[in-house]
Amino acid sequence: MSRWILILLGLAVVMISLNIKTLISNILFGLPIVLSGILGMAGTYLIIKGMNEPLTEKKVIALTVNLAMVVLILAILLSNTLYG
Repeated sequence: MSRWILILLGLAVVMISLNIKTLISNILFGLPIVLSGILGMAGTYLIIKGMNEPLTEKKVIALTVNLAMVVLILAILLSNTLYG
């Protein structure tokens, strides 16, 4: 799932750099971010569910990426709620 998150974030960067119409650009940028957040939550759940297995480097990197996406989505939702 971490790989998909990184691909979606790369897609978001490409979409914002294309700088098409504002509405289309916002949608094409926001959709991968929201999907990354959902995948981050699912990935974090799966990693925590599998914590009884030995901790590997791959699992630590995946947990870091997934938790970062969960924090990013929560920060976006909080900022939109407070300042939107």
